Formats: sequence, structure tokens, C-alpha cells
Amino acid sequence: MIFLRRVSPASWIGVWCVLFAILPSLSPAFGQQELRIWINTIDRGREAAIRAFADRHPGWEVVSSIYLDGQDAQKLMTAIVGGDPPDVIIQDRFTIGEWASRDTFHALDQFIEDSQNNRDAGGPDAIYPEEFYAACWNETVYEGSVFGIPVTTDVRALYYDEDALRDAGFVDSNGRAQPPRTWEELRRYATALTDRDDTGRIRRLGFAPNYGNSWLFIYGVLNGGAFMSDDGTTVTMNDPRILEALQYMVTLYNDVGGVQQTDAFLGSATGEEFDPFATGRLAMKIDGSWQLRNMAEYHPAARFRVAAPPAPEGRQPVTWSGGFSYVIPVGSKHPEMAFELIRFMVSEEGWDIQHEVNARYASSRGLAYIPDMTAQPAINQKVLNQRIANDPNVPPRVAEAINVMYDLMEVSRYRPVSPVGQLLWDEHVRAIESAVRGGQDPQAVLNQTTEVVQERLDMLLDESKHGSPVNWFGVVMVSGFAGILIAALACVVAYRRGVFSSYPKDEVAAAVFFVAPWAIGFLGLMAGPIVMSLIYAFCRYNVLQQAEWIGLQNITELLFHDSMFWYSLANTLYMLLGVPLGMAVGLGIALLLNTEIRGIKVYRTVFYLPAIVPIVASSILWIWVLNPENGLINSLLRIIGIDNPPLWLNSPSWFLGSKAAMILMALWGAGAGMIIWLAGLKGIPVHLYEAAKIDGAGPIQRFHNVTLPMLTPYIFFNFVIGVIGTMQIFSQAFIMTRGGPADSTMFYAYYIFDHAFRYFRMGYASALAWVLLIIILVLTAVQMWSSKRWVHYGG
Repeated sequence: MIFLRRVSPASWIGVWCVLFAILPSLSPAFGQQELRIWINTIDRGREAAIRAFADRHPGWEVVSSIYLDGQDAQKLMTAIVGGDPPDVIIQDRFTIGEWASRDTFHALDQFIEDSQNNRDAGGPDAIYPEEFYAACWNETVYEGSVFGIPVTTDVRALYYDEDALRDAGFVDSNGRAQPPRTWEELRRYATALTDRDDTGRIRRLGFAPNYGNSWLFIYGVLNGGAFMSDDGTTVTMNDPRILEALQYMVTLYNDVGGVQQTDAFLGSATGEEFDPFATGRLAMKIDGSWQLRNMAEYHPAARFRVAAPPAPEGRQPVTWSGGFSYVIPVGSKHPEMAFELIRFMVSEEGWDIQHEVNARYASSRGLAYIPDMTAQPAINQKVLNQRIANDPNVPPRVAEAINVMYDLMEVSRYRPVSPVGQLLWDEHVRAIESAVRGGQDPQAVLNQTTEVVQERLDMLLDESKHGSPVNWFGVVMVSGFAGILIAALACVVAYRRGVFSSYPKDEVAAAVFFVAPWAIGFLGLMAGPIVMSLIYAFCRYNVLQQAEWIGLQNITELLFHDSMFWYSLANTLYMLLGVPLGMAVGLGIALLLNTEIRGIKVYRTVFYLPAIVPIVASSILWIWVLNPENGLINSLLRIIGIDNPPLWLNSPSWFLGSKAAMILMALWGAGAGMIIWLAGLKGIPVHLYEAAKIDGAGPIQRFHNVTLPMLTPYIFFNFVIGVIGTMQIFSQAFIMTRGGPADSTMFYAYYIFDHAFRYFRMGYASALAWVLLIIILVLTAVQMWSSKRWVHYGG
């Protein structure tokens, strides 16, 4: 006890830290091992099946957590690089090829073969490719190896409103609504079913080519086109059949009034309860099978049916599907047990547990049970026969539609399995936006997007284009030497200029003391990453694999071969127009509030409140305010007689389009700068105004000759900070527009983010970041130089 009393509190803290650090590693010694799985949704049935698996394997605990691979890619990247990935992940299938090309997923061929051998010997259920839809299984195969076990799938079909078609006379010989079967029929239906009021505003839209979930991909495959060659080495996005498909989409939009008008009309309804198709505002759409659950839950009485997507004359209807698969990341601590979990989850027993629990939960809420489609036809048929067909809560039209979806899976296509799968998809979306919304020539657009993807693919496939591995020892030595040299030079310059000698020693010591926390934090936490980003700017580096030194290739590419670099820079420079506007509004507010009247503090607080609203909340608010159809601003404009107000976020226009909308949103928060302006106004000596009045100066003259000159230091500060902040604009575009429409809000910082965390081109993103630093330094230097002519300090 005497010994324990002599132990200091700091020592006890150290002991507890050590215990907490080593206890997780000791858990196997206590007979309990952990298997971790990352899932994409909260699913009671899946959780029940996971618990059932754990019950069958004493000594194992299965821990699940949420992982959205479309948004949390950096989470997986960090886990793998850090050596602590989960054991199983539910991954979007079309991304598997890209991750597999980075050597991040386990090939499962041997596990599958072993499971088949065990089954032949009387063991548990095995996994056979033929038990899955071909489109689902083939989407997990990269360079001949299987990297995932399909779990769910989806498929796209034409949804149509029976009553709308019947009223328009589109019926068969029995008087039943006849959906369009060819592209020509779809075009005719779309025009005929579009209804407008006397002012030309849409009341019901016949069809929107890209509303729902269709994309150019479905029109391309319907026309017999392919986006990549069979051997995966050639991008064929500019294939004549894909070109015809894109031209057809442009024509369809033009027939019904243009993409901006249709998007404004359809975008005015939010939430599944107000789905335009289910509420009768849209007669037809191409959408995914997941919409059937929404129809059963929110619109069980809707008179709709589904059919195969219309194909060009003479071609057979096809569709495309996506979905998710179970994968095992490299670095998994228990890959064998991870595969056992996967095998159980896709077995008949595993699916029975999942469907039973989910069906009971739906029944307890009085809802129909419409499960996600699995990637296994036999499982789907069993669910259809045992649950859907016998559930009185399932609307007959939904049950009929499910059968159609199952049939379409037999002719389904899938996105190319490629190391550039994400880039291919994004460029295909960019082609739609540029041609349909931006009005660019479809052929030119497809040629450009094809070239972008092909260059990236060639670089990944051609070993001769790879650089040499980075010698990290040499890098560290050179970086350390350079850092010491720069620090020494800085000290010499400071000494010769007498920076320190002109101040008392105690003041210098106090300054060093107060700066030390920041300096230590900077050197310990930020200096290293900054130096590494500079090194990576001259490397090809995806974080997951060894960096390769490529010299000036990144700089050359962004300056001479990357048109989006210049476009994103132009978008960002355009936003600088908002800096003087925001300063003017902030100064105007400050002038109004620079009075001593009753309740002035309340007014100041009210005007400052927008500055403390989180950017996510304010962005969501302004999405509604700027809604072209029923948003607050356009509603007010219509009241005052403007029949065709701007489309704001739906328009790529440089005048009153998406960028102007974000500048308008920024003006709402101008109260943040109001505080600085007020401080400046309070600091102006009163006697200057009194002298001006004696000289006969009016309010405008006093503002011009007294207020503005005395505020020039504040003008200078606000302008410099505003320019620096605007050049880094990101959050608004990420939340409100995702860089669209037609790349009109693809700002420079967003472009860096995409390359770093979407395409994992960390080296290229580092080069972009350093170019941004140089641009900001140049702009700041110009402002500093010009300030000598117009900024006045003192009274």
C-alpha cells in the first residue's frame, strides 16, 4: 500500500494507457476473436444473419459498421494503408475492378474452389458461378480472377402510367395501355403525353431521358454500342452507336422543352411521397427496381406497369444492372473466416434468415415486404413464391413488375470492369451534361471524353510509361538538408536586418513563447505533409501502391493536356466577382448598424446570424430558395411579373446560372464581414467628420473623402482574405450541385478533391494544389504591391 501511495498520478495514467493499448491484442487469449464487416445500410435481416453466423462459431464476435463506398472511399484507403482494414466489405460491384487493380482486394478463386471441394465431401454449401446472374458474377471478375461474391442487384425498366397512355390513345387491340417499344414510339409518346398550361408551363411531362436512373449507358447498349473493348484496352465511348444514342437523348429533351425546363419541373418535388411519376406529373420514366418498394409503401394504389426499355427499330430490348458484392480487403486478419461469413450470408439459410426478419418487421408496420433483388435467381424465385405472391399487402401491380424485373436480369448488361471504371463513368456523365445541358456537339464531346479515359488507361496498362520507385531515404535526406538550409538563411537575413535587435529582449522572448505552440504544431503536424505533397507533385502516387518518380509529367499534363484544369480555374476566378459584391453589402450593413439606437445590438445579432449557420444547413436551405419552379426567389419574381425567372442551380449559364446563384447565397452571409467593417467605422475619429461638415461636405462627400480613405486598411484586409477564401471554394458545390450542371460549378478545389479522393491520383492532386498555392501567392503579391498606392494608415 505504501508503494501504491508513492506512485505519481502521471505514472498511473501511463499504466492505464499501456493497458488500453494492449488489451485489444490480448482478446484472442481470452477465447474471443473479432471479425469486422463494413455494411452499406442498416438492415435488420442482415444483422440477424450475422448474429446467427456468430452463434454457429463460438469464440467469434462479428462487428458491423457503416461504410458507403461511393462516399467513404478514403475511409477504406486509410484502413488498408494503415494495416487495419475490416475483414469483409459490401462494395459497389462496378468499383471492384479498379480497387483490384491496386492490389487491395483478395482474389477469391481458391476460397471458391475449396468451398466446392468441401461441398462435394459433404461439407456446407459452396459457391458456384452458375448460381448467380451472369451480369452480376462477371462484374466481379478482373483479369481472370474473382474479387467479390455478388449479394444484391438492381435492374432498370420503363415505368409507365396506364391511365395517361390510355387517355392519349396509346392502347393495344384489347384496349390496354401499350407502352412504347421502339425509340421512335418513345419519342412520339413523350411529345404527346407532355401537357402545358396557357402560359406554356409544364403540367405533366411525357418523358425525360435521364430522369430516374438510365444514363447514356442504357441508350448506348440498347443501340448495340459498348463503352470499352472486350479485352479492356480500348475505350470506345465515341463509337458511332454511342454517338447515335447521345444524339437521341438530346433530341428527346428538345422535343419536350429542353433539359433545363424539364429538370426545373421535375426537381420541384422532393421525397418519395411526392415522386413526379407516382403523383401523375410524369407519364413515363426509366428507373431502377428499387423504386418498386417506394411505390408499394407510398403509392400502393398507383396505376402503373413496367416494361423493357424501348430499343431502336430492329434491335432487341436489353437493360443494365448494378449492385453490391462482398469482398475481402488485403490485410484482413482472418480471410478464411471472412469467406465463411460471406458463404453463409449468400447461402439459402442465410437468405431465409434475412428475409424472415425483414418480412416480420415490414408486417409489424403494416407494410408490404418488397426485398432488394438478390444476385441469385433461385433465391429471388423462392422469395417471390413464398412471400410476395402470398402477401396481401403487396399491390398486384408491384408483384407483376417484380416478375418483369427478374426476366430483364437475363438480358442485363453491366458496366466495364476496368482500372478506370470510375473515370469512365464520370466522363460518360460529363458527356451527357455537355451535350444535353451545355449544348456542345455530341461528337466532339464524346471524342474528348474518350481521349481523357484512354490516356489514363494507357498509362496504367503500359509499363513503359511508369516511373522509377521513389528513393525515400534520399528524399528524407534532401528534404532535411533543404529545411535546415532554409531555416539558416532565414536566421541570417533576420539577423542582418536587425529584426530581433530592434526590440527589447524580454519582448522577443515573450513573442517566441507565444508563437511556440503554433510553431511546434506546425513543424510536428503540418510541415511534413506539406513537404510530402511537394514531393508527390512530381510522382505518380495512388496512396495504395509505391510512389513512382515521373518528374514534370503532372505539371505538363495539367498545363497542356487537361482542359478541365483551365475550366475549373475559370469557374473559380468567376467567383471572385462575389468578393467586391460581398464587401459592398457588408459595408452597407455596417453603415446602417453604425448607430446608437434602441435595440441596435439585436439588429446586429440578426444580421450576423447567417455567418454562424453551418455550411451544410445553409446549402440545403438555399437549394430550396433557388428552386426554379417553386423556390422563394422565383416565386417572388413571378409575383412582380417576371414569367421566366432564372433557372439558377439548374443552369450552366455564366450570367444568372449556378455560379451566380452561389454568389447570391454568399451575399446572404455578408454579415460576417459586417463585424470588421463596424470595427473600422468605430475607429474613425469623429473630429474628421466635424471638420468635413464645417467645410460644407455633404453625406456623400464625407463618405468619399473621410470614410473610405480611413477604411482602406479594412478594405485591403477583407479583399485579400476574400480572394484567398474564394480561390478555395468547395463546400457549396460539393453539397448543392456536385460540380454540375455541365461542370459549371467544378471549382478548382473540387477538382483537386476529385483527383485525390475519387480517382486516387494523389500525385496529380498534389501538383494541382501547389499550382493553386502559386496562383494565390501571385494574386496576394499583386494586391500587396498595389496597396502602396491606395491604402492609408493613420489619421
